[in-house]
Amino acid sequence: MGDIYLELIVANINDPALHQEIAFLVDTGATRAWLPQDLAEKLSITPIGKVPLELADGSVTEYPYGFCLFSFGGETIAGNIIIGPPGIEPLAGTHVLQDFRLIIDMERHTVSRTRAMRAK
Repeated sequence: MGDIYLELIVANINDPALHQEIAFLVDTGATRAWLPQDLAEKLSITPIGKVPLELADGSVTEYPYGFCLFSFGGETIAGNIIIGPPGIEPLAGTHVLQDFRLIIDMERHTVSRTRAMRAK
């Protein structure tokens, strides 16, 4: 098996002209999307608060988060993104995957899209 990556366009929510296509590692064990601080600064994504997060090793650490736009497959959504330390790998967690209606099949190493989101 190998890793699955999604090419997402991330844009500043206040100035969508500030955008960049970024390869995000799909992490179905993470809830949020993560972006390294250096890329967040390049896109002028400013932190609006901090959120405590439990990491894979069980430790809890506060990280800043900000708002941005994500684009994929002709759709754009507004979301929040955790701003991690410089140089970390960008991660796409379940919130982004669900918002784009993506189904990740780790066995077949595929990404597919459902037709509609459940409204209930």
